[in-house]
Amino acid sequence: MATNRRRFLLGSGAAALGGGCAARPRVEPGAKVVIVGAGFAGIGAARVLQKAGYDVEIIEARSRVGGRAWTTDAMPEPVDLGASWLHFGAENALAGLARKSGVAFDVSDYDNVDVFGLAGTSVQKKPITQVYSEVDITDRIEEHLFWPYLRWRLGGGSSGRSIGDVWDAVIAGKVDALSGEAYRMILETQYAVPLHEEAMESLFLGGEQLPNHEWFMTGGMQTFAEYLAQDLPVRLSTHVKEIEWRPGAARVATDKGDIEAAAVVLTVSAGLLKRQAIRLTPGLPGDARAALDRIGMALLNKIALSYPSVSWPVDREYFVLAGGELPAIIANHAAYSGAPLLLGLTGGAVSRRLEAMSDEEAAGRLHRDLERALGRKLPEPESVVATRWASDPLAEGSYSHRKPGARLDEDDVLARPVDDTLFLAGEAIVPDDDVCNVSGAYRSGQRAAAQIAGLAAPKGRGAILF
Repeated sequence: MATNRRRFLLGSGAAALGGGCAARPRVEPGAKVVIVGAGFAGIGAARVLQKAGYDVEIIEARSRVGGRAWTTDAMPEPVDLGASWLHFGAENALAGLARKSGVAFDVSDYDNVDVFGLAGTSVQKKPITQVYSEVDITDRIEEHLFWPYLRWRLGGGSSGRSIGDVWDAVIAGKVDALSGEAYRMILETQYAVPLHEEAMESLFLGGEQLPNHEWFMTGGMQTFAEYLAQDLPVRLSTHVKEIEWRPGAARVATDKGDIEAAAVVLTVSAGLLKRQAIRLTPGLPGDARAALDRIGMALLNKIALSYPSVSWPVDREYFVLAGGELPAIIANHAAYSGAPLLLGLTGGAVSRRLEAMSDEEAAGRLHRDLERALGRKLPEPESVVATRWASDPLAEGSYSHRKPGARLDEDDVLARPVDDTLFLAGEAIVPDDDVCNVSGAYRSGQRAAAQIAGLAAPKGRGAILF
């Protein structure tokens, strides 16, 4: 939400998917390739390799495809408890496939938002456009970041500073209190960590999201993943314990037996890689381990509430509740489909607190905050579901983030083939303008597949192979 008012600071340009010109295959077509993980990265890799003539098999620990794209059926209509948006809309790499899939989506208007301040005894309210204007973050930080940006882009290394350091220096105490609190909360929901835990250089990534061009996948992001995976061989409910390899040969040990392969694409989260949840023998190279140390797992938890009827404004797509019992951004499903559904998004420290709450406690806090913001009594929700992504042993967080000290080339380091046999992919290992997104994960998987097959990978955020 914040980024559609954040000008792309100094024009980093589109990063390449990688690969460049076509090369000789690292693995000959027809050989067995095992892909670990049936999220968007694994699906993206499998679609390319299958079309290129490889014997592909996806191994997935969950009982479904999609990974951290999880659509619950416990509500009157699909509700995404994981990934929800295709960023940049029609410019997204997956836009064409999304249209072809027939999965419903709506275009979000990030100016159609009301902000409520609940910290004091009285409720304050203002439109998000006023918050953007009063904080004016781009103009305030641009001069402050010019030289660090140039040094970073030219390979001079990270500043070691955080977004929180920048915020404290140029914004804290210098803007309207509610606007500052709301904007900071929006940023901490976007990055899904407290600002002092996110590298300052993250402000340089991602470009400008176009107003009114974010696709909210109201038909379900998991449904979209299922469409993409429909013709792929996927073995569900199978846990990988170890990957052992030497150049040209690998053994994937699972709880249901071993699988021999010529190559493996590993797409698990950065959290699982860091914890070595899957034993890697002989292990990742030192530079890859160092890159992982500079990447963390962020936490964005959601609370879905289903009501007997709509008793809140339907002409607003989002409500920002700053302060109160459970600060959150609420996506208003009623504004899109008319369904009596609300989806609360919490990030950073608030999300960490939510991990210890029951569904009922989290929903109750959000419900009371919304009642106070709107100044009216609402009917009690009929059903609620809350996520706890940090407690999910197959995720250990929502998506990756860059710690202070992170470098520009972390994804390039992690994407380097290991002995031309082990290939890493996932939302943490993508070109720097597409981090933490399903499209970035998909493109990362396709980059790994292109490395295996010797294909020329397309360049630019909007480009994919298949």
